[in-house]
Amino acid sequence: MRNKFLLSLLILAVVISISFFPNVSGKKEAYRNYYVGTFYFQEGQMGSAVRSFRRAYNAVPDEYNFALALALALGKDGDEDQALRVLQDGAVYLRADDPEQGKKIALRYFVTGMVHCYTEHYDQAISSLKPAVDLLQTMNEPKLLSIVYNTLGYASLLDQGNNKHKSKDRPDHIHIHGRDMERNVALFANALQLDGSNEAARYNYEMICDTLGIEKIDYPHTAAAGSVDMANYGDIPANIFTLLDFTPYDEIVFLLDISGSMVMEKVTCVNEDRFKVMKETAMYMFQKIPQDKQLGIGTIGGDCGTTPRLWHSTGELSRKDFRYALDFLVPDGTTPLLNILMDAPQLFSDNPESQKSIFLVSDGANICRLGNTDICEWADDLNKQKISINILTFLNADLSNTNAFAEYTCLAQNTYGDLIYIDANRCNARPFAFNLVEQCPLFLPELEKLSCLGPAVQHLWGVYKN
Repeated sequence: MRNKFLLSLLILAVVISISFFPNVSGKKEAYRNYYVGTFYFQEGQMGSAVRSFRRAYNAVPDEYNFALALALALGKDGDEDQALRVLQDGAVYLRADDPEQGKKIALRYFVTGMVHCYTEHYDQAISSLKPAVDLLQTMNEPKLLSIVYNTLGYASLLDQGNNKHKSKDRPDHIHIHGRDMERNVALFANALQLDGSNEAARYNYEMICDTLGIEKIDYPHTAAAGSVDMANYGDIPANIFTLLDFTPYDEIVFLLDISGSMVMEKVTCVNEDRFKVMKETAMYMFQKIPQDKQLGIGTIGGDCGTTPRLWHSTGELSRKDFRYALDFLVPDGTTPLLNILMDAPQLFSDNPESQKSIFLVSDGANICRLGNTDICEWADDLNKQKISINILTFLNADLSNTNAFAEYTCLAQNTYGDLIYIDANRCNARPFAFNLVEQCPLFLPELEKLSCLGPAVQHLWGVYKN
């Protein structure tokens, strides 16, 4: 009798805990906090960013990107010790079987360097940034390496701990000699050679060249232009070719949103509805995918439980029929997005060696319940099947779309895919993954010519302390 009573109490305690704390450690909720943190970080609200990143990190500590984001926000908020502690604790989750292990180690060095830059410990920043450069030079990551070079140049130029100066007629400042600028201008030049769109590196490079009277090299501002067939696709983002690359995959399934919401909203800059832009984008990507890739297609429309209008396994359609299917897509119903997404893996072959990708294009207004399924944990299983999810969405990356971007982020990040959203006002596509490195553009402060050390020292400039 006593055992039954104790068992009843135990069951009651479990029921109460579930009722009051539903799915507190769920991955989707963690990604929701991660997304909210990215928004606050970009808005400069570091206290709120730290709180959101901490919730994500505490819920799923083995998601290393959460540790990196929390450490970066802590560093920018001035808490250097805690930031470095998070980086150290999170490092135990760097797995040897992670295909991005090398990149994550490089990012750990970089974030460590950024934390030291935020707290003006530039000598320690340099010690961390140099191994980040060495690692990234072995990878095909020009944009990331460009930003790390810019950060290294920034830290190297401001690493003037022995040159602090106080005087009666000027605020506290540090001295920077012309030879220091000459020594570091090459770092900013390296950054621009790797990525001409790096505006922080361009500003720093041109400032030093102008200060010293050095002739500037006119590095191109953008990457090389895309293929000429872009001229036939005037309603899609001009930079889409730089962001979506399907060459690593053997099989690609197009999963296209044909719901009514896609025709109700317009892409402002081209004055066309999302459905038309989606069709053009899908057609353009189809044209770019090499002939040896196996293609499949599915559509998201109808209602919950409705059979998709198009549902063809990879290799089932000829290229001619595939194009025909794209040409004659028409809107259909609502958006049972996640339900159909979870069925999409059945469109791939059973070949365990084949690298596979789902190319999801949607405006993200899912309307069907998934029961108790955590979509982020489902994505973990998908990765084990060598299936990546690459996403193009028409939703704006703001707080009103937090739930959708939480799902998108974990789907892409957990399967090593990319998440891209279309900026409807500027007609360009932008990656969204809270790229830590791209959140860290460091611009040199104003330099003022000084003569604090007398007329004999001609090439002396000063930077005032905040």
